[in-house]
Amino acid sequence: MVTLLALAMGTPQCPEPMQRIVDAGAEFTHVQVEKVSDVQFHDPSHGRSSYTSTAVVRLAPTAGEESVTATVHPRTDARPQSGTKVSVLHAPSRPELGAVAGDEDSLGWAVRGFTMQPSKRWFAVILWAAGIGLSVISISRNYMPRSSSRRRGTALAVRGTLQGPGLFRRGGKRQTCLKVVTASSRTAHFLIPIAEDHLPGSLTGQELWLCFDVRRGAGNTPSSESPAPAALVSDDGWVMHGMLHPDDAHMMAAEGCSVEKTGARNSDPRALWLWDPRSAWLLYVPRTVLLLTAALIACAALLTFDVTGVWRWMIGLSGAAAGLTVCVLVTPEPRRSPIRAAGYEDGTGPT
Repeated sequence: MVTLLALAMGTPQCPEPMQRIVDAGAEFTHVQVEKVSDVQFHDPSHGRSSYTSTAVVRLAPTAGEESVTATVHPRTDARPQSGTKVSVLHAPSRPELGAVAGDEDSLGWAVRGFTMQPSKRWFAVILWAAGIGLSVISISRNYMPRSSSRRRGTALAVRGTLQGPGLFRRGGKRQTCLKVVTASSRTAHFLIPIAEDHLPGSLTGQELWLCFDVRRGAGNTPSSESPAPAALVSDDGWVMHGMLHPDDAHMMAAEGCSVEKTGARNSDPRALWLWDPRSAWLLYVPRTVLLLTAALIACAALLTFDVTGVWRWMIGLSGAAAGLTVCVLVTPEPRRSPIRAAGYEDGTGPT
């Protein structure tokens, strides 16, 4: 999206008349206005007040050549009149190429081959950096449970029975979860984005281990207000990462045992299958998403051509709308993968 915005704000290349002047050896100079027409005043309520006009200027000739006039469209702070001077870009060796109104501040970046003004470049860079930061934060919030649920010496494990998906309500908030009932009839809410059709019915009633980090959510420290990183470990060999509400972690800590002590029941070394209910979303991408993605790519491609004015912004906004719509359509939680479901129909776990 930032790239699309940068393409809309910038220009893919210099206009052809200006490029010819640059190739011939362009210079900035102040020339005298001979004739002025089409003077328009721009209201200062929309920014700094200025005048635009169509002016005929006389370019300074080189030795042995006659002076040449050129028509330019300057933007000035004061009302332009005959006899005043304006800054133009022209090629002294090729005056017949004409001139372009502007000075080093307004046209220097284009002469040097840049696609946008320095202020716009910095704006795009800041947006890009902000996008990277927000992406890192989003990934950390959504996928941190996997990294923070790694086994530590303080991790506890509780044996329980999986009761299936449910809703956890606390403080006016609702979160999807998996309910796990322990031997003492305590119910733990394993917080994870999951729906009824994400979980094969054969898993309901299956016994498993609920592991969580006792240092978070179960202690009397400021961090106890944060959810505790947790993981469900099945006897069939799959593991699912999520979070445990601090109240549940405090309650489960009373009957939990060290993860190290559970090794006696699972002494054989084996590989665990990581199960992420959200991993199958690519199998359910609607055709609309593919069409909008193609439209987004087409808009970005069109902006690489010399399209100017309102059309350039219309193409940019259309691409942005397509990109935002794609984000909205792929945001909903994924459905259960048919491949994963097939492996669970007989209750034997992942294959």
